[in-house]
Amino acid sequence: MLKRDRLSIIIVTVLTAGVIYFLTRELRGKGKQLEEALKHLDWRWLVGGLLMMIVSIAFEAAATRVLLNKTDRKNTSFFALLRVPLLNLLGTGVTPFATGGQPAQLYGLARAGVESGRAMSVILMKFLVYQVVVVLFFIVGYVAADTFIYSQVAPTFATFIPFAIAIHAVVIVGIALVMFWPSLTLRLVDFVAPLFKRIMSKQRFESVIATTKQKIDNFHEESRRVISSWQSLVGSSILTMMQLIVFYLIPYFVIRAFGYASVNPWLIVTMNIMIVMVISLFPIPGGVGGAELSFQLLFSPFVKNSATLILVILIWRLITYYFGIFAGIIAYIIPARKNVR
Repeated sequence: MLKRDRLSIIIVTVLTAGVIYFLTRELRGKGKQLEEALKHLDWRWLVGGLLMMIVSIAFEAAATRVLLNKTDRKNTSFFALLRVPLLNLLGTGVTPFATGGQPAQLYGLARAGVESGRAMSVILMKFLVYQVVVVLFFIVGYVAADTFIYSQVAPTFATFIPFAIAIHAVVIVGIALVMFWPSLTLRLVDFVAPLFKRIMSKQRFESVIATTKQKIDNFHEESRRVISSWQSLVGSSILTMMQLIVFYLIPYFVIRAFGYASVNPWLIVTMNIMIVMVISLFPIPGGVGGAELSFQLLFSPFVKNSATLILVILIWRLITYYFGIFAGIIAYIIPARKNVR
């Protein structure tokens, strides 16, 4: 484990402890409210929320599989590809701005036997599809619920929304340039290469540069294949939509578990879309602290009992964040079938 990864885990642990302390302190003096909340608790809805998270992971694995070429698809089982979204949850959960997600997925595909150049192209294309779908969902949700957001939610939260959409737009443009402008990628390699020439032997340096450029050629060749295969793009987009819809529904299940039967599922999904967008602004691993505060601001109109709201926040984060980290650790530890054999 790299030093920065250990530092990120320490930061997540400290912030998590701080958030739990803050939320549990909010429960002090609210024993009657807490007792009333637990009286209405229906565990079946919580199990349903956890199942939604598992289904979301399965949809992401399916979206990855659709983007693979026929050979890789044939040689890679679906269960091997389940490691990819789990490692993605681990990587994004313990790194600032979720920067560890793509390297973690690359590692997962490599363990599944996919060549690194092709794997990187598939990962970036999947990430591009994901970003586009997230932005489209945000636009639809924002247009449909803007009156509710500005009338029921603190104005401070609403001011972050334009910045979040701008960041996602920049990411989409950046990925598109890297994937479909081969000369730009090769220029970047030539620009960075002199920095390594001084610390390597001539033979080693030439070998590394040649291998790198070969991987880049494979990467762009795979990118052209993926973009020309509209069936793969449409299939991946549909599966990503299903993945996000299921994921966005998790707070609805958690809130229903505490007896709020009349809550509007569409508004719950819309508010969760806003949270996912705004969390991207926080440079904290997993958005710890920011996610909980955003949830409290957005969902307080739905859950009037403050003790219930705190329990909802804790369970929601346990399902959508900490479950992914622990599942990702297990996926990282379990060896691939080829290694076992």
